[in-house]
Amino acid sequence: MTGNSAENAFAPDRLLVAVVLALLVVRLVIGGSIGLSDDEAYYRIWALAPALSYLDHPPVVAYMIALGRALIGDTALGIRVVTIVAFTAGVSALWRTARILFSADAANAACWLLMSMPLLAIGGIITTPDAPSVLFSGLVMWAIAELHRSQNANWWLAVGAFAGLGVISKYTNLFVGGSVLIWVLTSAARRQWLRSWQFWVAGAIAAAITAPVVIWNALHGWASFAKQFSRVVRGHGASVNFTIEMAGGFFALASPLIAALAVCGVVIASWRAIKTQEPAATLVVASIMPGLAYFALHATHSRVQANWLAPLYPQFAICAALALDTIPLSRLKVIVRTAALGTGFASIAAVYAHAVAPLPFVVVRKDPTAQMHGWPEFSQKVDATRLAQGAHWIATSSYATTGQLAYGLKSRAAVFQLNERLRYIHLDPPPVALTRLPGLYVELDRRANAKELQRRFQSVVKLPDIIRALDGKPIATYSVYRVSEPKEKVFGP
Repeated sequence: MTGNSAENAFAPDRLLVAVVLALLVVRLVIGGSIGLSDDEAYYRIWALAPALSYLDHPPVVAYMIALGRALIGDTALGIRVVTIVAFTAGVSALWRTARILFSADAANAACWLLMSMPLLAIGGIITTPDAPSVLFSGLVMWAIAELHRSQNANWWLAVGAFAGLGVISKYTNLFVGGSVLIWVLTSAARRQWLRSWQFWVAGAIAAAITAPVVIWNALHGWASFAKQFSRVVRGHGASVNFTIEMAGGFFALASPLIAALAVCGVVIASWRAIKTQEPAATLVVASIMPGLAYFALHATHSRVQANWLAPLYPQFAICAALALDTIPLSRLKVIVRTAALGTGFASIAAVYAHAVAPLPFVVVRKDPTAQMHGWPEFSQKVDATRLAQGAHWIATSSYATTGQLAYGLKSRAAVFQLNERLRYIHLDPPPVALTRLPGLYVELDRRANAKELQRRFQSVVKLPDIIRALDGKPIATYSVYRVSEPKEKVFGP
């Protein structure tokens, strides 16, 4: 191999780089053009007062939003910009990982396949805990690949840091620790790392990074741990339906042909790991199996949300690239690759286009993107009603309505959720003087509960409903009440 060709072998394909940068621009444009999802609006409230942790998830998503707001402002793009950049960083880490473990061709193919997965294309814009979870899961795998290549024990320190950051992104990343142990313990040569002080310090680094989350839980009755880890045993009884649903979600959101290639690639990598104990294949399999085994077990008694598998998608992309490489005929390989990428990118283009300009033939009420639409106009209507009724603050009873109205109204009116106050423990409590003044209760009609309002306020007056709409098409109906003369316990369960 000549010097130039050797150099090229360690550089990504130029077309790939161009597409990665072009998609970065596309995601930035879309991220600033569409409204917030309910979860994003809720996580924005977290970012108003960054804390050690929160009820629903660890804190990194709040830190990402806080950073974006500081850089760009309290806008949709400000809330999403760190997520968008993080996805690009994740693609770069995947390329390097696959290049070290396998080849430049495998690295290029893995990145193309990753970018054509609809779930990550959506997750590369919408800011949720999945974004840092996927990033740090991939960075752990990259650091281990660098460790394997260089045999430099100092890479363990990076492994520990990325693993800890992953856990304070999403509890799912606890499985990464299992993956690391499997990779180390399944080979006599790799078990030598147990004698390295860096290996143990890496564990200490990960523990130190996750300590704030443990402290927050200890101070709040282990509420977040109880909420999330109770899913392990909570369910609906044994059923194969959830397993079928999990598989269907994966094939839909990874794109059908890419998902099929990934399944074949997992089989290939597993065979190579068992038959030849190949370190690269073993690392890929180890990075998948703990999480996948848990999700498969969970699906026997309860639903596995499609996004839960997101941290495994970069590894699935590598497996899909391995499967693609085993196709014997070059023409068939080109056909399969073109079909896989074409299907994936076409799906992503359709989703992006619909998010920006909803397709007219879609029933808005059942559209997953409906939660992003109609909020500016709805917030204006709510505020006009508030002023007309002489109300001084807004009351709600769900995190979704709270987040969206808090973002839509901002400084015009304070928004407080009457129930589930532990969600907002990081904020100052609602001012007593303010909540003694008349307020306006706004909530989805199916969630509104007049009897519950009457338990909290002496005066509860039903007002006309307010419709959230898109281009004149109703999306959701919200019940509205004027509330005043609060009783002793306005806020509580």
